[in-house]
Amino acid sequence: MKILHTSDWHVGRRWKGIQRFDELEAVLDHLAAFVERERIDLVLHTGDVFESRNPQAEAEQLVNRFLVRVGRAGAQMLIIAGNHDDAARLDARSLLTELVNVQIVGRPRPRARGGSRIVETRSGEKAIIAALPFASPGAWVSALDIAGEEESARRRYAHLFELAVRDLCGAFRRDAVNILMAHTHLEGAIFGESERRVHIAEDWAASPEALPRTAAYVALGHLHKPQQVDVRAPAYYAGSLLQLDFGEAGEEKTFNVVTAAPGKRGAVELVPYEGGLPLVDLRAPLAEIEATADRYRKGWLRVTVPLTEKDPDLNRKVRELLPNALVVRAELPEAEEPPESQLEAGLPPVGHYAAYHFRVHAAAAPLAVLDTFQDLYDQAAGDEA
Repeated sequence: MKILHTSDWHVGRRWKGIQRFDELEAVLDHLAAFVERERIDLVLHTGDVFESRNPQAEAEQLVNRFLVRVGRAGAQMLIIAGNHDDAARLDARSLLTELVNVQIVGRPRPRARGGSRIVETRSGEKAIIAALPFASPGAWVSALDIAGEEESARRRYAHLFELAVRDLCGAFRRDAVNILMAHTHLEGAIFGESERRVHIAEDWAASPEALPRTAAYVALGHLHKPQQVDVRAPAYYAGSLLQLDFGEAGEEKTFNVVTAAPGKRGAVELVPYEGGLPLVDLRAPLAEIEATADRYRKGWLRVTVPLTEKDPDLNRKVRELLPNALVVRAELPEAEEPPESQLEAGLPPVGHYAAYHFRVHAAAAPLAVLDTFQDLYDQAAGDEA
């Protein structure tokens, strides 16, 4: 069985004032063409299909076009909701997507209520998929638990995750390819630079010990950095579709292709996405940017320009050379901290201010400034009295 694992598309995400629909369309077109060309049997999506719970019509159109194309190619597909998705809306959407062989599990549910699915491929092979969408700490741990003892509440969250996995994986069979899907943070997994740590922070993590050793593959979503998280089981975060922030500049984005058979660990190959523009962190003097601008016309740039003094026109100069610069920063020499001085005993407040002004500005304070300081001080002293 040939399985493709993708995740964390965040379709509709507005970033640095731009929408990246053209890139997403190109990447999804490449991904769908790969499914068609390689005759993929099963596509797994581990959550955060959309950036928001109320995606734009264009975002929904991009996703719907991909789902229909994959279904027409003869592949089966299963999607679970991530923390950015509206779980209830995805459940409702599944009533239509099942017509093109795309199943969706929006809200977490036990095995007895459809949390585990049987998928049969066009060749008659069967996969048992234990599907665990995103479950917020608030969904599994009450406010009273958190208020009582936070460390105990975290342990309870991890324990409930383990119980849910155990229940769902109870449907596994020896004659099928057994798969666990989950959208969560596992202990030891590495955050990328674009994660929003407001849903499951470092302490709200599930344990890799909860993962089933009998799974041919464990498909994970939520973290944007592609990575294997447990060598005892073939457990992988597929990562995000695009480089989502400049902290991910230079990071190759990939999807996973898994070859699996009943009773065997899946063999995993990482395949780069195609169609997304690279994010580039460029640091260079303005003269060098002028000379090499053509080299950086492709992609989205964060430009840092070392300067000896402030240049209020720097932003315009850089953007005229590089219209694809989303962020322009000046790098100025660090100002030397003035040496600390002891307050001179018996000096009036205006005298202390005069000494401060000279220390910071290397010049005497104008008399008008000292007069204003004295007036304000007298006024404040009068108010206190």
